[in-house]
Formats: sequence, C-alpha cells, structure tokens
Amino acid sequence: MVALHVVWGVAGGNPGLRGNVPGSLVAEPRSADMKKAFTLIELLVVMVIAAVIMAVAIPSFLGMGRGAGMRTAVNNVRSTASLARQWSITHREEIIFMVSSTGMIYNVTNGVFSKATNDHACYYAIAVSAGNTSIVQSITDFSMDVTIDNSSATSVVFKTDGGLGGWNCDNRKNAEIILKPKTGTGLQKTIIINWLTGGVSVR
Repeated sequence: MVALHVVWGVAGGNPGLRGNVPGSLVAEPRSADMKKAFTLIELLVVMVIAAVIMAVAIPSFLGMGRGAGMRTAVNNVRSTASLARQWSITHREEIIFMVSSTGMIYNVTNGVFSKATNDHACYYAIAVSAGNTSIVQSITDFSMDVTIDNSSATSVVFKTDGGLGGWNCDNRKNAEIILKPKTGTGLQKTIIINWLTGGVSVR
C-alpha cells in the first residue's frame, strides 16, 4: 500500500492531475526518503525507554557486586572454621580460629601476630601444641566491602574432640561470627559454631 500525504494544489499545475486547481487537495505518494526517516517523537520515546531501563538495571548490578563479596566472605569463614575443627580432631591439637576487623601480620621469626596498618578485615587459624604455634590457615583478607561487627566473636578455640573450648565451653554458648557491609546498610550474615559439637552453620 502506498502512503499518501495531502498538499494544497497550486495554479498552473499539471492539468492531468485531478483536483490540481487553486485551493484544492491533492494526494501525492510519499517519497522513499520520508519512509526511512524517524520522527523526533519516535527518537524521544526510544531515549526515554533506554533511560528507564538503565535506572532500573544499574542499581541491581551494583547490588549483585556487593552481594558477591558477602557470599564469598561467608563461604570462606564457614569452610575455614570447618577445616579448623577437622584439623583439631585429626591431629589432636587445639586450633584457634581468629577473625579481626583490621589487617594482621605474622612474624615468622618470633611467631607473633601484630596488627597491620590497613583496615581490611581478615581471618586465620593457628594450632597450639606444647607451646609451639603453627599456621593452619594463613592470614586472609575479606573483600574490601565486608567487615566484622563489633559484637562478633573474634577468637574461637576448637578442642581435640571438635567442640569449643574456653569461654564458649564454660558458658555453653555458641560462638557467633557476624559479618556486615563496611559501608551503608545491608544484610548481615552470622556464622554460628555450636559449642558442643563445633558444627558450623549460617544464619
């Protein structure tokens, strides 16, 4: 079907074209160039739709990035705590699992841990046997957007039977390691270590 547009006829036009007299309406076929062109309204509609999609999608992508850092931190703490428990049972050694809201440095020469100058939260595990200290899990930093809550447990002792020692055993209290976003508000995650069995779960 040929698109038509209406123009006003002018005097002296082609007498073979019906209605081509002054003041009359003339139907002429639309040119190919006009068919291919976009109108300003169409372009504005496309731009508005693109802006709405970007406004919805960008925060979601940013949230996915923050969520990935938290998921990684939770999985690492859970697996390391489980490793520490298994090590204590297998090697018959007490294992101390540590988390810190600041970076840590281990001096190999004297076997002493000290705080680093950075503020990256980290975790590690050490075995203590006959006064000697050995590394079970080296110092590992959390993602830069994850830290430790102030109410979180920072030291958990696994006994040789896999259960918890120290304060947790004396008070029959589970140890709770609480991770939270470093900035802004977000979902906290709590890694719970059962005081009796040393089993690890996430809430």
